[in-house]
Amino acid sequence: MKLSAAMAAALLLAACDPIHSFTPVTPRAAPLVDYHQHLVSPAFAPIVKLPVRDGAALVHELDAAGISRAVVLSVGYSFADERKGLSDPDRLTREENNWTSAEVAKHASRLIGFCSANPLRGAALAELERCLGLPGMAGIKLHLGNSGISLRDPTQLAVVQGVFGLAQRRGAPVLVHMRARGGSDFGAEDARIFLDKVLPVARDIEIVVAHLGGAGPGYTPQNDEVMAIFAAAAERADPRLRKVYFDVATNVTEDITPVDAELVARRLRQVGIGHVLYGSDLSPPGGSIGRGWDIFQAKVPLTAMELQQIANKQLDFSRTNAGVRHD
Repeated sequence: MKLSAAMAAALLLAACDPIHSFTPVTPRAAPLVDYHQHLVSPAFAPIVKLPVRDGAALVHELDAAGISRAVVLSVGYSFADERKGLSDPDRLTREENNWTSAEVAKHASRLIGFCSANPLRGAALAELERCLGLPGMAGIKLHLGNSGISLRDPTQLAVVQGVFGLAQRRGAPVLVHMRARGGSDFGAEDARIFLDKVLPVARDIEIVVAHLGGAGPGYTPQNDEVMAIFAAAAERADPRLRKVYFDVATNVTEDITPVDAELVARRLRQVGIGHVLYGSDLSPPGGSIGRGWDIFQAKVPLTAMELQQIANKQLDFSRTNAGVRHD
């Protein structure tokens, strides 16, 4: 069988650079896994002014999009956001994690749960340890912005390192929303701190950097400042990125400019297509999970083979959960 020039180049790249590894793919109309999703509990609904969205509702949306599984990120951390002024936030966080576990467990073959807590709370580590023992809960979601954390603060950095240390000990993956609260005082420096001070604490677990290192919607200069640091590290085959992945949740919208879309494609190739995950988030571009994927495919100038690599990507934790293997 003859290899096309593009396929031959991809195979050569894989042989030379393990970070930019090539994986043979089979055609898919939609991703196997949505790596960035949320439910809306009865307790959370009035806070975000959205209707309740339980596990069954999410599975229905996944079916409509042709997606097999989703990573459900608990929003327990949000109840400990001091700006909300909620009483007994630690109890509310526990209850949110419990509710998320119960919903995920009802759909164990489709949903994968991630625990969460505000790391600045004294009870956070104990809660994450407890939650990781609940049915269907496989990993940890950290939202540094909502929690009011800056990696530039040595005390807060130590708290984050503690969470990653717990994850390393438990063998639990972590998805981290790195962008600081309000987006202020955040950029390349934070990505360097993450590389130098956080990743070495958790060398053996899968780590997902949400929203291409920023937030959403859109891909901003701040996103690119962060991604440029990760891209440079990947291009020099930095071993610290061996198990680090990047989700594109809400970064690619219908109104993204061709220039920004080209920049997104460039950064994805630099960090390695094999390290890119599709995620849609609670409010996907275009208003639905399926439409969000359609927009991503249409707007980002990736090859068909690259898009299929992203669609087929499975991390170890998404292959095995609740005793069920998904190949």
